[in-house]
Amino acid sequence: MNTPKHINDTNKHSEQPLAALSRMRSESNDTAPLELKTNHSRKWAIAPVWHPQESLNAELEVIPYAQRKKKHIPTLNRKVFNTIEKHGAWVSAQWPCLVHKLIEVGMRKRNLSFRADHKQNIENTLRWISYNSDAVTGCINVTRLCIEIGKEINVSSSTIAWIMKELVVMGILYEPEHSGQSIQDIMHDGRLPRTLCATPLYYELMGVKNEELERLRSIEIQRRQIEAAKRYEQYDADIALKTYCQSNILRVWEHRHAQATSSYTIKLADMKPVDRLTYISRKLVERIKAKGWAVSTDIANITKMANNLLSRMGLSVKQSELSPSTP
Repeated sequence: MNTPKHINDTNKHSEQPLAALSRMRSESNDTAPLELKTNHSRKWAIAPVWHPQESLNAELEVIPYAQRKKKHIPTLNRKVFNTIEKHGAWVSAQWPCLVHKLIEVGMRKRNLSFRADHKQNIENTLRWISYNSDAVTGCINVTRLCIEIGKEINVSSSTIAWIMKELVVMGILYEPEHSGQSIQDIMHDGRLPRTLCATPLYYELMGVKNEELERLRSIEIQRRQIEAAKRYEQYDADIALKTYCQSNILRVWEHRHAQATSSYTIKLADMKPVDRLTYISRKLVERIKAKGWAVSTDIANITKMANNLLSRMGLSVKQSELSPSTP
């Protein structure tokens, strides 16, 4: 009788553990969820399973599914969340192969064992994404910062940042075009959190194939177009995603400039265009001088840099707004 290899098998002369596990899984008819071996660090408590508000009563106890007053969310989100509620996040045999990607980039040890607490944190993140992500673009709800997601699923901001990196490497999340950072956030050392979107692979892991994904998204797009028409507007998914990215950058900026330890509170969106550009330009010059960077601080260069940053937020200043108004 052949004994299945354990995923932590270190026998280098046998078939690679991931390949063996994936092959055996595909050859068998077993539909039980795949379980990776876990261990637990006693230093940290395992976070409780994350549930949205609709799943909890006043005492924060989980309400049976049939008794919940379900909040209206897009069909795609509801389908994915129900799958995770019923089966957990580890329902696909592709997971070991995705974890192998982390090994290839040096983000995880070769034995593949998940710490039980980290595995729980990843599942909570996936649960949060399934419920809160945008059904059309897959964009994580940018009305919340990554640090707020961390608080909600009960992990530190550094841990949530690490999980996001892992999910990007796995191909479950990607960074959209308008989420660039680099020198645009020179004031915060380029540490502006990225806007991330769920990829088709994420939905496939949760049982939603490409054809069904396109169908559910087309239904949601049609619904949003009808709602926009009632407001005499037009809905475009690409423009909506760009707006999400801009809103995220602006929200992060204002969040960081409104901390209790800060000597000032700023709301760029409420400022006049000229005042907005002047404020950003002044802060850029202060930052460059404090760091001793070899960056030109002449008016033309700083103004261009400041306007590039504002453009990322959707608050760029037009030349006509800079020119003095004529009577």
